[in-house]
Amino acid sequence: MGNKQEYVQWFRGAAPYIKAHRKKTFVILISDGVIFSDRFIGLVHDIALLNHLGIKLVLLHGSRERIDNHLAQNNLESRFHRNIRISDEISMPRIIQAINEVKSYFESHLSMGLPNTPMSGSEISLLSGNFVTGMPLGVIDGIDMQHSGKVRTIKHQAIQDLLDQNHIILLSNIGYSRTGEVFNLPAEELASEVASVLKADKLVFIQKDLGGIDSPPSSLSSRDCEALLEAGEGSADFQGLLRLAIRAIQSQVKRVHLIDQAVDGGLLLELFTRDGCGTMVTNLFYEGIRAGTIDDIGGILSLIEPLEASGVLVARSREQLELEIAYFNVVEKDGMIIASVACIPDRENGIAEIACLAVHPDYQRAGLGNQLLKLAELEAAKQNILLCYALTTRTSHWFIEQGFVENSSFELPQARRVSYNPDRRSKILTKSI
Repeated sequence: MGNKQEYVQWFRGAAPYIKAHRKKTFVILISDGVIFSDRFIGLVHDIALLNHLGIKLVLLHGSRERIDNHLAQNNLESRFHRNIRISDEISMPRIIQAINEVKSYFESHLSMGLPNTPMSGSEISLLSGNFVTGMPLGVIDGIDMQHSGKVRTIKHQAIQDLLDQNHIILLSNIGYSRTGEVFNLPAEELASEVASVLKADKLVFIQKDLGGIDSPPSSLSSRDCEALLEAGEGSADFQGLLRLAIRAIQSQVKRVHLIDQAVDGGLLLELFTRDGCGTMVTNLFYEGIRAGTIDDIGGILSLIEPLEASGVLVARSREQLELEIAYFNVVEKDGMIIASVACIPDRENGIAEIACLAVHPDYQRAGLGNQLLKLAELEAAKQNILLCYALTTRTSHWFIEQGFVENSSFELPQARRVSYNPDRRSKILTKSI
């Protein structure tokens, strides 16, 4: 009975994600390391499930390991520059052969409809085609990259039209030039470019060497990624993925997910559970966001005073703001504070208050409120806070949409009760971190 109840609770927990992902576009890159492993059948079933849940899928496959094998079998050396394979005239036929081998294997497994499996009765329409135009990388640091290329154009409208008809698109890391040349494209860069031009909701990398650093976090902001790169953290492959994640996020891809190919069921765990199993990169940082300083007190007061006057926010004196400024993040534009949030920890009790979440009226449709709340939650998680709470009189529905729940039994910490005004009848909302 216990296992059944656990299943019910898991299914209920997955329901919001099922709803949120429906009709969204996901671009998923799968390394050939997992494609030729015993985990691939399970991943194929998971892909079929995503398709049946109404998710629009663009799939790409990597080919690096297969290319290495083909070149080695033909006594050809694998040469790299800046972690990019140099695809010369002699190697190129073997490279194309390896890429086509991976593609054919992928297609054959996505075409299965075996009885007594999750694929039973599935009718998946998998399409591939000449959607990508390539161009040569040229000479880099004096080295001719020859048939190693980069993306020139992507026929994104053609891809979008086919996605709208419920087809799954499969792309290989090959690009053709307008003069008939064939280029070997880095699969990771191609996936990032495709996600960017489609304005995909998610870009997913299922590959090895995603640890890169000790205990990779479950979520990173683009700013966190930049900090890791500046510190030189992780392998060259991991750093490359971080750069591509930042580029995709800047191109309006909403989320980038890095999933270790060794995790069975990692794709479903990452997409349909709260904690996930990989690392999610998000664009939490609007240009101009930074930690608050004592010089921002006047700007914060100007921002929150109208909300305090209307009863939306609890009044805070200049003196109190000066004491709490270390917990603030603000968004500055053209010298004006246009948004703020504070995450004020009570480390003794393992809780934190989300306070002074305010956005200037001219910028309230820019998504800053969501970003600042996520930032506050990240700040809380970094300090091992287990629960965040917020007091509000008029925005409870918005907080509930962000995962908070109304909690009338929650007891405010003693320091907070001193300033609590029961006449405001503020609702208390909490969220586990």
